[in-house]
Amino acid sequence: MTLADTPISRLESLLTDSSMTRYVDTVVMQTGDGFRAASATGAVDFCEAPDGSIEILAESGDHPLRNQALDQGIGTEAEVAVEGVSLGELATPLAYESVVQYFDAEHAPDAAVMWSPQQMFHDCVGNHGSLGGIQARAPFIAAGPGIRPRGIVTEHLRTVDVAPTIAALLGIPAGDGVDGRGRARSGVRLAMQDGDEITELLDPDERPDHVVVFLWDGVNPNALHDAVDRGEAPGIASLIERGTSYRHGCISALPTATLANHTTQCTGVFPGRSGVLHNTWFDRDRDVHVDLLDYHQMIRAREHLAPGVETIHEALKRHEPEAFTATTYEYGDRGADYSTYAQMTTNGPIPTLSDADRRLHRTEDFMGVKEFRNASIYDAHSRNEALHVWRGEFGALPRYSWFTFNLTDACGHAGGPHSEILHAAIRDTDARMRDVLAEIEAAGKLDRTAVIVLADHGMQRFAIAEPFDLAGALRDAGIDAILNDDQYVYLR
Repeated sequence: MTLADTPISRLESLLTDSSMTRYVDTVVMQTGDGFRAASATGAVDFCEAPDGSIEILAESGDHPLRNQALDQGIGTEAEVAVEGVSLGELATPLAYESVVQYFDAEHAPDAAVMWSPQQMFHDCVGNHGSLGGIQARAPFIAAGPGIRPRGIVTEHLRTVDVAPTIAALLGIPAGDGVDGRGRARSGVRLAMQDGDEITELLDPDERPDHVVVFLWDGVNPNALHDAVDRGEAPGIASLIERGTSYRHGCISALPTATLANHTTQCTGVFPGRSGVLHNTWFDRDRDVHVDLLDYHQMIRAREHLAPGVETIHEALKRHEPEAFTATTYEYGDRGADYSTYAQMTTNGPIPTLSDADRRLHRTEDFMGVKEFRNASIYDAHSRNEALHVWRGEFGALPRYSWFTFNLTDACGHAGGPHSEILHAAIRDTDARMRDVLAEIEAAGKLDRTAVIVLADHGMQRFAIAEPFDLAGALRDAGIDAILNDDQYVYLR
């Protein structure tokens, strides 16, 4: 059998044909000697060398990973100028590393499809999941004791660096451990650690008594900085003024999606090694689709963590067994003393949300939009539980706490990253966050609390277009495959 006759080569030929460029931008796959990224304009084959560096095996044409600039699309005007172009012209920061870790996963597909920005999918105006910088780049802002106040810096970090950096901020000692492949690694703060602590951010002469993290799911960093400039996010503005904002962002790993990068940020292990590959994947061994966006599976996402993976909660308790930790509506919650999803799993008590609190900090003009309405209720609960946490109603005041807000992601999908509905989401989320910070101040702890605001991925605007039936195209081409989440191809 020639290479051209293999199912994976026939799949590539179909997806990179010039007739498909309206729908498919790039396909990435694992090969016998490494990895391949191909589009209608070119391809690149590469592998990881024993020392972890990337070796280019072959290049042809204008391949989709040729531009991995970290500074493209900084600022809304610069972003809009490239939001409609193909990968390669659109930068794919850290793409080689991202592809390599992805295919380490036990349940990785045979190929991952990156949709063209000219073809919306999942009926969303805004989306993410690709290697492209607009979708991969998330904001990262930090302030307070233990944080160097550097203002807005033209630097980046990775989602996989978040947990080690928080662990260092908490004072968890460095020691011996392993990386996500099980290889020995020294100087790590989590038992299993792929990422690196960002020493430039940290003040080694000061440690906070408390660390609190606010995750604004899927908020575009340009949109967030624009809101600050308009005076619509005073909470964020205050943190930037007294802290540090990484303007080149926090770069998420493939797939640039929620469950994968939440878990990575909470563990310091890449998605392809953490056990949580994506929001959903196909388990060939059990012949089932795992769907962590399904409520009953979502609240148990922690059960998919790979052996040896350690959350920040667990790492802190290994060092400080009496430390109280808490999290609301967060998937990387294993080891927390209070966790919304753990409470839901065990039918444990969750604070009641009053009607007044349900209505607080919500833009009524958009309550008729399902995505806005549902996520507003979700975030009202997250705010409410965070207030109870910081009133000490579940135990001691938390040494480490993590509060997740979802409205920004829901509205980015519904209207795009620079829409009026997204502007409203930022205003509302900032107000909810400020309430939690006010509660920390009321407890007399704000001046001893380090505050981090981040997101799990970015958000890119897509052209409004009719849905494309990729599963049907595969069938018509005689390719026997299971398509998961409209992007991930598992050959039979």
